[in-house]
Amino acid sequence: MASLHRALALLSIVILCSLLGGLVRRRKSSQCVTFTVYVACVTVFTLLIQAFPSRYSPEAFTIKQAIYDCLLFGMALELSYRAFAAFRGIATQIRAWLALAVAISSVAIFWLTPPDPDYAHLSQYQPAITTAGIWCLSFVALLIVWYQIPVPAFTRSLFLAYVPYLLVFVTYIDLIGRLGWGEIQHLNVANAAAYDLAIGYLAFAAWRKD
Repeated sequence: MASLHRALALLSIVILCSLLGGLVRRRKSSQCVTFTVYVACVTVFTLLIQAFPSRYSPEAFTIKQAIYDCLLFGMALELSYRAFAAFRGIATQIRAWLALAVAISSVAIFWLTPPDPDYAHLSQYQPAITTAGIWCLSFVALLIVWYQIPVPAFTRSLFLAYVPYLLVFVTYIDLIGRLGWGEIQHLNVANAAAYDLAIGYLAFAAWRKD
């Protein structure tokens, strides 16, 4: 299982580099700058983890995940701004709904996250944070559909690929808490496979001509 997980991790580096190259080459990075920064961070972190596995401590994982969580919420806010900024008539309503979603999510995060979050208790607080991020992204997607807002093809692909993977990630963390850390090798493989599938689709979408 460890060798399979490493192979999937190495594959993800190739896919991430392709995704980043597609975003830049096809000039789609500006559709969501926060997502482009996320891809760059994930690529760097994955390279460092594979190059220096002995230095990948629980503390490093916690810091890495905190950065990812911040970028997740940044993506939701940026996508909502880009989608609705040009529509003055509904801008006030959208800002009100989005502010409500962010407020509810923020309260949930602060309520459920322990004062000193650490790796050992990851399964107790991380699902709540990621679920809040899913809620925000899904809410933006729902508003886009409800108001029939035209968005670029890659933006639609981002919602279609990233939100389902986040649901897998929440399940992955929850199962670790339920089954124990002894099952992490099996769960790591399933999570890595789902991740490679999601970013593989996004790499295809990034290189595809709109």
